[in-house]
Amino acid sequence: MKKILLLITLMICLGCSHKQENQDIECSCPHVTIYLQPLDNFTKKEALSLVPVLEDKFGYWIYGEWKFIVLDPKPLPKDAFVANCNRYRTTPILNMEEKLLTSDEIIIGLTHKDICADVHNIKNYGIMGMSYLGGQVCIVSDKRLKNKSYYWKLILHEFMHTFYKAPHCPKDDPTCIMKDAKGHGNLKIQNKLCDSCKQ
Repeated sequence: MKKILLLITLMICLGCSHKQENQDIECSCPHVTIYLQPLDNFTKKEALSLVPVLEDKFGYWIYGEWKFIVLDPKPLPKDAFVANCNRYRTTPILNMEEKLLTSDEIIIGLTHKDICADVHNIKNYGIMGMSYLGGQVCIVSDKRLKNKSYYWKLILHEFMHTFYKAPHCPKDDPTCIMKDAKGHGNLKIQNKLCDSCKQ
């Protein structure tokens, strides 16, 4: 009788241990809500058409569960506009997005307008995306993107900067999604995360 009780107790303990293992596995998977914020003339319909693409690409490239929600379009902040180069500075845009945050979600701004920042020792340098490293907001523009089907790569790149605090590719691998374009990026061949960026 004692042996039977011992066996039952052992089975219960093993069952609890297995359940705890499964719970740990579930908890290690990030569950993130990502808001797509259309800006200016980027329509809600266009943003909605990106959702299945992003669900597919995020699911393939990075570990986690990603829920995408499309917000109603908003105008770009007036103080972001730089008249002499017909571009919008990213800092006022990101600051506006931060004010929209309600919790630990990520906001990705989407625009057709040209955006800029002071980078590479050049003022108002034209770029395709910007984010606060380790923050919750980013902005992505398709203005300079010749092949619009690569837009998801820009979005993924900026998301990696925010959620994962990932820097630009330390190997400067031309085929890595996280490579700093430096004005000469080639999204056509950027089809992987290098080993350093995977970590």
